[in-house]
Amino acid sequence: MRGERPTREQSVRRLVGRRGLAEFGIVGGCLLLYFLVRGSVVDRVPQADAHALDLIRLETNLGFFWELSWQKLILGSTFWTQFWNFFYFWLHGPLIAVVAFILYFKHRGKYSTIRTAFLISCLIGLFIYDFYPVTPPRLLPRLGFVDTVQRYADLSYQAESLKPFVNPYAALPSLHFGWAFLISVGIAWTWRTWWAYLAAAAETVGMFFAVVVTGNHFIIDAIAGFIVCGVALALALWMHSVWLPRGNAWREQDTRGEPLAPGAPASGDQGAG
Repeated sequence: MRGERPTREQSVRRLVGRRGLAEFGIVGGCLLLYFLVRGSVVDRVPQADAHALDLIRLETNLGFFWELSWQKLILGSTFWTQFWNFFYFWLHGPLIAVVAFILYFKHRGKYSTIRTAFLISCLIGLFIYDFYPVTPPRLLPRLGFVDTVQRYADLSYQAESLKPFVNPYAALPSLHFGWAFLISVGIAWTWRTWWAYLAAAAETVGMFFAVVVTGNHFIIDAIAGFIVCGVALALALWMHSVWLPRGNAWREQDTRGEPLAPGAPASGDQGAG
């Protein structure tokens, strides 16, 4: 009825809803800025090519320049080529969005930590991309590499609509793989069941293979992505345990919308940072 004051639970839910819109707006804006800045540094092709050849020599000396042989394993099969193209694309951005949505509304403490790790990895990645551009294998066809996504999935990173967001020489570190690792950590950390551990392992191992066999990254790119995101995760855990208080009401709501006592863990979110 008109004139009735909203209940406490209704007020909390409205606050959480407004905070949610702000959260997704801020994170979305940061990611948009990340891709715009990353896409603006694309004019050092000779340097990027030289760095790619340096990485090939390094991998050869270390005994794991396996990219060409791994690609040959799938190029003879349309099914497996399409499978890894699908894995590379659909189990990256779409999966990250779905898991982030669930974590935000059901396990907000863990969402906050993983989100912070994503943003820290963006900052580290931008610095490295500017300092050390690298041509990905798919842009080195003279060495025998194939861009499987463009050839078999009819998708092109060089489309006019994507150019403002794409830097083809931002290959090291591979945040495509690093972010798959972070979202896998979120899945395993949150649910802690056999299926969660299995899904996290499958996503991590599968994406490592996918970024290589599709010609998008060298193996050392993926290793660097793992290191960068591991460091970002460690920093995020430290920040959320030392710097950032847990008293914000909108982060301390359980799944019923009821405020929790200061310092109490959210429902289904024990030990969140």
